Amino acid sequence: MKIVSYNINGIRAANRLGLIDWIAKSDYDIFCFQEIRANEDITRSIFSDSEQISLLDGNVNENFGVLEKYFKFYNCGSIPGYAGTMVLTKIKPDKVEYGLKDFWFDQEGRVITVYFGGLAIVNAYIPNGNSRLEFKMQFLDALTKYLEILKNKYSVICVGDFNIANDEIDLTNPKECKNKSVFLPIEREAFKKILALGYVDTFRYLYPDKREYSWRSYRSRQTNLPSTNYNSWKYRIDYAILYNRHALKLLDCEMPDLIYSDHLPVICSIEN
Repeated sequence: MKIVSYNINGIRAANRLGLIDWIAKSDYDIFCFQEIRANEDITRSIFSDSEQISLLDGNVNENFGVLEKYFKFYNCGSIPGYAGTMVLTKIKPDKVEYGLKDFWFDQEGRVITVYFGGLAIVNAYIPNGNSRLEFKMQFLDALTKYLEILKNKYSVICVGDFNIANDEIDLTNPKECKNKSVFLPIEREAFKKILALGYVDTFRYLYPDKREYSWRSYRSRQTNLPSTNYNSWKYRIDYAILYNRHALKLLDCEMPDLIYSDHLPVICSIEN
């Protein structure tokens, strides 16, 4: 099973860049998207096979019908153009839950959990803490409680944009970021508290010394810019964390360099 976690930084922008074509060509089992930034009607129209039109010439997309193989679940929230999550899955879930049960009122559409037998996959979009650090910490506390309960009944994979670089190896400028949300001690401790429940950071487990990053600014990719330090600011803030790696054999975790967002996808391969 291959599970994709991807902060797409707006479904409309990602679609214009060719996201649907990539979904069709990659043909993975489960896609967990964060930061949809559109209401459910708009999101459904973009992922509707009947409305997939080529952006280049107005003709029917060559991948017409490819999305029919996926069950689609949306949690777009009630704030227009903000946050939101969705899941595409080839495998029909036994059940789907939205939010964090009684631990959090999910007005912003930040969590979807899909269940397949003894496996629970949690798609989470953790808030940015630049202007709402207290809000972010409250969310992380609720997520921790939720994941603690889940692991008592299920093998669990929690994927998403955590907006936290866990250790110095996970960002390019740790000294400059020590007082910046994404690398604050309180944020890192919250992430470590989740791992302490028995969860494994799949990428770091497989590649303990590898320096790869899941976020870089759009400006860093503009090669015609003067030589500034844009390229030096990169973070690994997107994760696939796993509970019960003995029941779920971890095969790989990769972050291919794609163009559809300022984030890169995290693709976790498991054998269950």
